[in-house]
Amino acid sequence: MRTSFFSAVSGSSRLVRRVAAGLLALVFFVSAAETGRGQNQPAGGILGLLPETLPGVDAGELLISELNCVGCHAAANPVKQRLASKRPPTLGEGGVRITPQYLREFLANPHGDKPGTTMPDLLHGVAAGERAETVEALTHFLTSIMPNAAATPAPTADLFVVQRGKQLFHAVGCVACHAPQEKAAAGAGADWEALKLVSVPLGNQARKTTVAELAKFLMNPLKVRPSGRMPSLNLADPDATAIAMYLQRAQLTETDAGGAAVLAAGLKYDYFEADDGAKIKFNKDTPKASGSVARFAPTPTKRAQNFGLKFSGVIRLAKAGEYTFYTTSDDGSQLFIGDKLVVDNGGVHPPQERQGAIKLPAGEQPILVTFFNGGAGFELKVSYEGPGVAKQEIPSNVLAHLGRPMVPVGETKFVLDDAKVARGRELFVSLSCVACHQVKGVPTDLLLAAKDFASMNPAAAKSCVADAVPQGLPQFYLTASQRAAIRATLAKRQALGQPLAAKEQVARTLATFNCFACHARDGQGGPSTARADYFGVNGEVDLGDEGRMPPHLHAVGAKLQSAWLKSVLTEAGAVRPYMATRMPQFGAANVGHLPAAFEQADVSADAQPQPDVFAPGAAATANKDGRRLIGTTGLSCIACHNFAGNKSLGVPALDLATSGQRLKWDWFRRYLLDPVALRPGTRMPPFWPEGKAVNKDILAGNTEKQIEALWFYLARKNFTDLPMGLVQGKMEVVVTNEAVVYRNFIDGAGSRAIGVGYPEKANLAFDASDVRLALLWQGAFIDAARHRTGRGVGFEKPLGGNVLKLPAGPEFAVLADDKAAWPTDAGKKAEFQMRGYRLDDRQRPTFRYSFKSVEIEDFPVAVAGEEDPFLQRTLTLKAVTPVANLWFRAAVGAKIEAQADGSFVVDERLKIRVTSDGRAVVRESGGKK
Repeated sequence: MRTSFFSAVSGSSRLVRRVAAGLLALVFFVSAAETGRGQNQPAGGILGLLPETLPGVDAGELLISELNCVGCHAAANPVKQRLASKRPPTLGEGGVRITPQYLREFLANPHGDKPGTTMPDLLHGVAAGERAETVEALTHFLTSIMPNAAATPAPTADLFVVQRGKQLFHAVGCVACHAPQEKAAAGAGADWEALKLVSVPLGNQARKTTVAELAKFLMNPLKVRPSGRMPSLNLADPDATAIAMYLQRAQLTETDAGGAAVLAAGLKYDYFEADDGAKIKFNKDTPKASGSVARFAPTPTKRAQNFGLKFSGVIRLAKAGEYTFYTTSDDGSQLFIGDKLVVDNGGVHPPQERQGAIKLPAGEQPILVTFFNGGAGFELKVSYEGPGVAKQEIPSNVLAHLGRPMVPVGETKFVLDDAKVARGRELFVSLSCVACHQVKGVPTDLLLAAKDFASMNPAAAKSCVADAVPQGLPQFYLTASQRAAIRATLAKRQALGQPLAAKEQVARTLATFNCFACHARDGQGGPSTARADYFGVNGEVDLGDEGRMPPHLHAVGAKLQSAWLKSVLTEAGAVRPYMATRMPQFGAANVGHLPAAFEQADVSADAQPQPDVFAPGAAATANKDGRRLIGTTGLSCIACHNFAGNKSLGVPALDLATSGQRLKWDWFRRYLLDPVALRPGTRMPPFWPEGKAVNKDILAGNTEKQIEALWFYLARKNFTDLPMGLVQGKMEVVVTNEAVVYRNFIDGAGSRAIGVGYPEKANLAFDASDVRLALLWQGAFIDAARHRTGRGVGFEKPLGGNVLKLPAGPEFAVLADDKAAWPTDAGKKAEFQMRGYRLDDRQRPTFRYSFKSVEIEDFPVAVAGEEDPFLQRTLTLKAVTPVANLWFRAAVGAKIEAQADGSFVVDERLKIRVTSDGRAVVRESGGKK
């Protein structure tokens, strides 16, 4: 039973050793029928992932770079800069600790152990006895300089972590370069097998290192492999550990050839704590404690609330058939069989039972239960029923978990021999290992002299690229076509002293880092048919290929702003959360030049200049016409697109609020006019077919003005005024005939906010803690769903648009003169006292508060204007003794302009008219007006 179950989980536990594997970044394709290989050469040599010819890329030059030929053959700086040769993995303290058994196998036969590697065979032609002694000495030396083994015990395997690792490995982008370990779909056998022949080799990970070391490497591969050929996929510790455990799943079995998983009685558990138990992320958070228990029960707890438990293992089923599982819990629980959620009893609630049914075969099935408690009491019970089993709590005698620690396959006790370490150090120099691997404390001045790069003879009978490489020289096992490519490049090597042109630099970089495995550009690259099925989405989003396939890079320098390109390439910038494949990070030192190269390569002579979004009146256009066009009263862009972190009304397409920060104006305009021309196959509909506007109501249907209005709106960074119709209240507080007061946590007005919605659709929020008017907005009032569900925790944003956050700090102050700085303290610190409010017959509040000895009544009312509703605020001040030099701050802005009608316009967003006898003064303080 155990064998059959485990083979279903890890069907390819023996790591595939193919003699024809690929090498990341090499664009040279080798035909399976190619002949003319060197002596003792494995079939296939160093293969590539792309066609033999790629415009702008010299295959020989790329091979010279990948094989780091200038490590041995000294070259001038211009040549080195152009080649940007691949550096080898870091050895010593900064590297990964590798097992002695793996080192022995790899050093003895690099290309047999890891076909396609760029590591040359330095011992080819050496007699077997001498070869074994050399390998043993090098193994002792390399082990001596490795980081010390971690003191933490080896982790116990977890079938659900392995399963999550399998999902992540095949989803986040690993299989864009590496061979998939599982079929993407039924019937994909032939294509799936073929992928193994043109993929970057993984080597025998189960023998090579530990789960912890591999996970550490996956989280920051650039530390060990600084040249970026193995990029970072932004993996957090739990995800990296899951992938590591999956890749090393042969460690779960008795041999590296597969076998029975070693099971122990009971369940594995992980214990979590959080300030809010409902927010525990069981797949991402680090547990506070782990161990094993006999059955599902909330016993391994260390406090009474805000904790979580994850139980995992296998359940033994005597018969096949339909089984029903139950959880009774307070608060939430979920039960999974394999990767299928069977019982969803989530949420904050009193004790309640939920159930789910699933058809299962006989044998051991992986089972996982998560449980959290927020507050008050807690309870958990897990039951089942099925063929021959009456409903009952799952007993401990049918539960088991993987009890075997994960240690490298073939691990034996290894004791360093000082003599062998010393001999290995000498060999490390004499074999020219130091030409590539610089190790602290190892001298390089004894390096055997090789001909400098300028004087190499590509036709020499004794060389690394000869048809028969002599003993003593590095043997890369190159194919005939690869040797020919290198010789052709060396024959014209003077050209390597010149920097690449922008287009060539782009093509070369994309080829070097295998970007073409995911992205197409100028008719080259993009996922192959066999790999395309591995590109998926997070969740159940239906966006077609646009939602799962990485975007093409045609003329991307004319499309994206350099700052955004830099963010994507070196700062993990992303705007497609629905896409499962992640954008790799290759390191700024390796791809930091690409934004400028893209711009130079893709410059368009006829590109239209960007409109001035800061021109007078532009802000008004943005707030009115652009906002209306995007909203439900215009083109309903938000029917598909998310906006500023808010979900769309339909499918969650790319967040439109990022457009102004990412795109260039000319591309934006051309794309709106003809989406299919720039993105073939896009689902984006044409709103200006043949240049004619579909919407005739806004800006009189003028196409150019409408597109410009959209740009003005999207080019901003802050969107307090969301598009109309975007936020759909789950529990909207609708204001009809009279005002509504809403007291709760309101974003921007604090924890003692008093929100007031008026029938005229101009609303406000008063901060009773700081004693000030905090927010103004128009349209819908507020969504009460957050505060009326569960514990009602958190701040709610206004539901309408044109949200204006008023400046923090006090509204009243006593100043020595009109030049004095405005104070920052508010509320009680500034001698303000909130004294409540009273309602008139239309339920409109008059806020009552005091400042020093002044009693203040603050009565705002909404007025329906001709175009937009506005607020009229009446402040009544009373004091027994007049207060000298008392000021009221009406507004703050970078720009305040007096109008002919006596009003003031603040930053083109707020218009104020002061109607009292007091004199309105525009003054400066703290860099503001």
